[in-house]
Amino acid sequence: MRRPRLPKLASVRVRAAVAAALAAALCLGGGAFWLRHVIYTDSVAASIVTAQSRALAIGSTYDTPAAKVNADVGAQAIRTSDFDDPESNPGRLAAAYEKFKTQQFPYFGTNAVNYAVVDNRGNVLQAQDQLAYYVRESGLTFPASPPQSRIRVLLRPASSGQHGQLDGREVTLVAYNVGASGPDANDAKATVYVLVSPLDAEAAVAPVDHWLRRGLPVAVLFVAAVAWWATGRALRPVDRMRAELARITAMDMTSRVPQPRTGDEIARLAETMNATLDRLADAAERQRRFVADAAHELRSPLAGLRNTVEVAAAHGDAADPAALHTAVERLQRLTDDLLLLARLEQTAPPTGRPVDVATIAEELVGERGYRVPPDERFMVEATEPALVIGREEELARLLRNLLDNASRYARNRVDVSVAKSEPGLVRVEVRDDGPGVPAADRERIFERFARVDEARDRGDGGAGLGLAIARDIAARYGGRVFVADSATGACFVAVLPRAPRT
Repeated sequence: MRRPRLPKLASVRVRAAVAAALAAALCLGGGAFWLRHVIYTDSVAASIVTAQSRALAIGSTYDTPAAKVNADVGAQAIRTSDFDDPESNPGRLAAAYEKFKTQQFPYFGTNAVNYAVVDNRGNVLQAQDQLAYYVRESGLTFPASPPQSRIRVLLRPASSGQHGQLDGREVTLVAYNVGASGPDANDAKATVYVLVSPLDAEAAVAPVDHWLRRGLPVAVLFVAAVAWWATGRALRPVDRMRAELARITAMDMTSRVPQPRTGDEIARLAETMNATLDRLADAAERQRRFVADAAHELRSPLAGLRNTVEVAAAHGDAADPAALHTAVERLQRLTDDLLLLARLEQTAPPTGRPVDVATIAEELVGERGYRVPPDERFMVEATEPALVIGREEELARLLRNLLDNASRYARNRVDVSVAKSEPGLVRVEVRDDGPGVPAADRERIFERFARVDEARDRGDGGAGLGLAIARDIAARYGGRVFVADSATGACFVAVLPRAPRT
């Protein structure tokens, strides 16, 4: 079933750009929000400290004439009707009024202060600026009992419909209890409340908010664009490799993907792909040779069968049963070998029970003594069991092929030894006193359908698959078969993993 093609938005470049944008948004945005929080918190803390100092100063001056004159609301504020009292000195009071109405508290100079003075019953005695506005216009009230340090109040809009700067805002009021004798504020004569306006903290974080609204999206888009460009540049060699791979076919596997000289992961990927292509090309070439050799080998027994039948038919005689049997037997052996090679290539590594290779070697050598005529050239030496995990028929086929190969070349003697040579290994050696194997042919003889010159006679030399099958079986078990150095004749060695102790 064909897999659905992924949309273009799922490409590596898009995913990299989106991931980079998200990372930038998290890092830059998170850093900006953290900085904003720090600035806002520090600004509020500084405003509270300032408000505390102002509340202390107001507490020491709220009962002065200047405080009474400049208060906007409250019981202690001087009324203009006081200056119209006929019993008073109009000239002196008028001069005092003109002087006091242009002054603030001496401690604060000419700056307005958001404050209120409340008695111990919650009545407003004095108020100024924003607090005076909200006391007068929206009916702001204060606790009846004096608080310890600060309170939070909600400033409601004016009932007249006017709009104030802090309408609907919850603000902090720093409290200072005037005349309190100790931690208990209930004996205070009055409480001074100073407003901590959030506008100062908001003005401090305004540059950060401006950057968050305008600079952060631009920064995120810039990071995404850079990630898009960098990813496309990094993946350009991959696209060239993909295009080259698309041109490679089973008919022409000579091309290789371009390998960049960067030495990074893409370069290693190209190196791995070329190595894989080399193995595939080698496997394809071996398969073509195998098919050609198999067809050639099968043609000979089939041609012999055909000739035998045609000769018998031409002369009106029955076909020679011995010749037919020989040709059919040879054809069957060749077919069985080809099927075995195919199965060894396609099946997984074997699992089975422990098999004693020494016992198998003794049985195979013993069988040769019962042949007609008996083959008494073989001698076996196996002093102890040599167990290998696997299938008995496959291990027996490996040893039988090595013995058959030695039987073709040995003159008078074949020595077979089975021993535990190295830790965890079983070593089987088959030595003969024949002509030996030239050094140049020690690897070639394990190729399929390969024969040395002395074995070209198919009646004695076989099809050239025995050693290839032996090596494939050993490799399937995690071992190997090779030709070792020998003073006389040939020495074939099979090394197999030994079964673990139980």
